[in-house]
Amino acid sequence: MKFSLFKNLILLSLIYVAGLFAQTDPMLYQRWNIMGINRVRTQFNNTGLLCDGNEQNIPLARPPSFEYPNGSGLSYGTSVGVVIGAPGNQDPGAVGGDNPNHLEYLDATIDEGSAAFWDEEHFAPYPEVVGGSKAAVSNDPTTWPQSWPQFVPGTNQPLIVGPEGWPGIGKNGSIIADQETYSAMYSWRGTDVGNTDRRWLLTNMEMRGFAWTGELYQDFIVWMFVIRNVGTEPIVDMRAGIHSDFGYLPIFMPPNPWGDDDRHYYDPALQFAYGSDDDFYEPNPTGGTLGEGQIAWSGTVALRMPGPTKKVQTYDAFHFWMEATTPRGNGASKELYFRYNLENLGDPQDSNKDGIDDDFNENGIPDDQEGGLGYYLGIGADGLQVLGSDPFTLNPGESDTLIFATVFGMSKNQLYKNVRNAIVLYNSGFKPVTAPEAPKVEIVAGDGKSTIYWNLNSEKDPKFEGYKIYRSADNGQTWGSQTFTDFEGGIHYIPLVQSDKVDGIKGNYRTLPEFAWYYLGSETGLPPIKIIDNDSLSFFKRGDTVRIFVDDNVINGLNYRYYIASYDTGNGITGPLENTPASNPQIGTNTVQVVPHAPISYGNLNEVKVVPNPYVVANGWEQGDERQIQFTHLPSQATIRIMNTSGDLIRTIYHDQSNSIAPSIAKWDLKNENQQLVAPGLYFYHVESSEGNTSGKFIIIL
Repeated sequence: MKFSLFKNLILLSLIYVAGLFAQTDPMLYQRWNIMGINRVRTQFNNTGLLCDGNEQNIPLARPPSFEYPNGSGLSYGTSVGVVIGAPGNQDPGAVGGDNPNHLEYLDATIDEGSAAFWDEEHFAPYPEVVGGSKAAVSNDPTTWPQSWPQFVPGTNQPLIVGPEGWPGIGKNGSIIADQETYSAMYSWRGTDVGNTDRRWLLTNMEMRGFAWTGELYQDFIVWMFVIRNVGTEPIVDMRAGIHSDFGYLPIFMPPNPWGDDDRHYYDPALQFAYGSDDDFYEPNPTGGTLGEGQIAWSGTVALRMPGPTKKVQTYDAFHFWMEATTPRGNGASKELYFRYNLENLGDPQDSNKDGIDDDFNENGIPDDQEGGLGYYLGIGADGLQVLGSDPFTLNPGESDTLIFATVFGMSKNQLYKNVRNAIVLYNSGFKPVTAPEAPKVEIVAGDGKSTIYWNLNSEKDPKFEGYKIYRSADNGQTWGSQTFTDFEGGIHYIPLVQSDKVDGIKGNYRTLPEFAWYYLGSETGLPPIKIIDNDSLSFFKRGDTVRIFVDDNVINGLNYRYYIASYDTGNGITGPLENTPASNPQIGTNTVQVVPHAPISYGNLNEVKVVPNPYVVANGWEQGDERQIQFTHLPSQATIRIMNTSGDLIRTIYHDQSNSIAPSIAKWDLKNENQQLVAPGLYFYHVESSEGNTSGKFIIIL
């Protein structure tokens, strides 16, 4: 009995100690979630790590890790986040921990796998802004705390909650993006219990992420970090940086455990560090191989750096593991990362020692002056890049802001286009520009024609200029037979029809030279207006005002898809904008599909025919890989029997208008009852229905 009581006391004591430790564990409130509302998808956490590809220990990775395009299953992010540091001679009121040797400080939101320094996780979340089991995102209230604090934790800075119940940065705290994330965190010694090097700057940070949908903004995510001094003394000559580590497939895959080489570039004019695969030929982690156009380009563009200039002052490209304690590496320690990567001191790839790597041949001459490499070769997918600020001082309570975007594209031209869109969006104060409202469309099949109706809502936009009608004969894989290429390599389809207002605006767009390829029209006038005077349509009703277009250059029995794009005159920020097709064609969107057909036969079947006749394999009649001929001008229900010249029954087709491709059309896939393709030759058919009977013949030529 006494022994049992003793055991219970010991157990209660252990539970109490464990609970006490849990209450004081700063990482108890670390949470993960996914930003994935557009074409870039990544799992991030509320302590500032924006992805966890974890090349050093793949089983610990958290996909998606900057997956692109969304849903592809291909992740390119290893570790992306923020670093802040300062020289070692700081006042004790500005720092935490011990630093008897006055070594440099370096705190990071990143995690580079099993390396001792990077596992430390130097920021922990404030519990006041944590709710539920996931990091907070604006489009999921279940991730929000029960109530937002009145002030940013650890400060006297008000946290303004907007009308949506979210602490946004728009007017009165409103949301500015289609998906946002928010967290607040503070610096501490880190999680690596085996690391005795424990010193840190007394700071906290607010982290926000912003993602937008729409053609201009769907290929990047913007990240904002507000860095604040929460100590009692100034932090002097501190620096902040963007740690950007992407791997371009494969990542530590056999037979080469270090993967393949990557190229890393820097564009100082755009403050853009980016890269892609070295040879664009890689094993696909999901099977098969990937080539050029299938492996993404990605990078980080600095939109605002802390410090007096607000610009990037240092750029360093390096291997994580190689030459760790030299200017080429990072030393896996705080002081060496601060010196060699954030300050970029003594790097042999910096030709004039201005802090910007530009000489990857290491011969003292910038690559762009001698036709050198122009890029850093990351051996074994292990290259990474750091963009650093100039030095700045934060007094107690003061803050400065770092803003950057992680940007993707499937080619270098696409990547640059998306980078410019991110820069334009930032310079506009995060005010997205959009095309006029997409028209709502209904289509009616006719005999050798398609009649399209759409509403006039697009024309309420003050910059509305006209409409483009695109047609596809392959279910939206292509939108026309003619294309052209813009100045950045983008491919565009020439519409079936373009109509524009008579307002003196015509020809090519001229305001921004890079968009001079966009054709605004030729003063054709808009399509005619019609007031619906019956109830025969399903979406539009009697009395609705619509525009109308008739396409009479179609073939009965073929499937056509149309979309109507309204476009504007441009806005001086970017070129003219137009709608894109809806992902699923349906009445009431701007994208519809139809099969033109003859009317249903009544009374007699004299018009029934087979098309094409003769049938020749792979002619223009076929769409895709399916072989077919069609019986047209049928009644609403009929039985069709197909026979060979010996009178043998080859196939019986039961036609019903409710489940056919069109009410008066039945199709045959050229297969017999055993699902085998028939031989070429002469065939006969017999149609039987309540409206009468008819017979005929046709020829198949393979």
